[in-house]
Amino acid sequence: MAGQEAIWHVLIGDKERGPLTRDEVLDYVRDGMLGGSDFIWRPGLPDWKAVSEIGDFWQPPAGASAQSLAPVRSVSEPIPDRDGTDPRSAGRKWSVWKSATIGLLISALTLLIQIGLGRGFELANNAHTVSAATIGGLVGQILAVPVIFAVIAVVRNLLKRQQPKSRASAVRGALTFVALLVFILGALAVYGEVFFSSTAPVSGETRVALIAGAVRSCVRKQHSANQTLSDSQIDKYCGCVSEKMADGTTYQQLGTEPDANALEALRQKAEAAGSACRVR
Repeated sequence: MAGQEAIWHVLIGDKERGPLTRDEVLDYVRDGMLGGSDFIWRPGLPDWKAVSEIGDFWQPPAGASAQSLAPVRSVSEPIPDRDGTDPRSAGRKWSVWKSATIGLLISALTLLIQIGLGRGFELANNAHTVSAATIGGLVGQILAVPVIFAVIAVVRNLLKRQQPKSRASAVRGALTFVALLVFILGALAVYGEVFFSSTAPVSGETRVALIAGAVRSCVRKQHSANQTLSDSQIDKYCGCVSEKMADGTTYQQLGTEPDANALEALRQKAEAAGSACRVR
């Protein structure tokens, strides 16, 4: 008999039971161990379904005749929340990889906003300068939000450990996360190359960063080599030299390793700037 074919699997709490016959499942229903919002599966179904969705477990109400116009479910349909959401979808555990991927998308959006606001010099510099320190810092910046999202998912799952597991595939989620991370890093590498290929003079955030670094280097050098100038004179001199050096520097020069000719041109430029800014 069809009712005696053991093909059904049910989730009661966080434990799977089965294979069960239809009659055994109905016994769980009658005993109150299985409700309409609990999940059930058999071979041939693409995924777990709520018990209340399976017609095999619809029963006529007590006292009804065989000529009843329509079957009535013996297990109650889950009542939607006030916002209209189905509690079955909200009742599952969160996928840690899916949560991390959402965090990764937020990180990517943050990077785009940073670039759009004209503050992409540090990103471009880290992506262009291939070293363990810069790449590590870049990856750390990108992964900060995904790690937070993953931790939130883990904590939430621990607090809701009686709920069914997420339907999302962990392997697929991991592959999606890694692929997206590689894509973001690749896009940043391309951005760094494009950023430092321009022959236009540096401006904006790049110019400010260049001048600030040059001033610090100049001040240290002047303090160690010149004992006759006051701090204010050194600051004024170094600020003047740094600005003149920045005036003649392009993005391409900033991102290119200088050869012998470039170093000589830089030395001459520094001497000319030093002469023009000399403190009298």
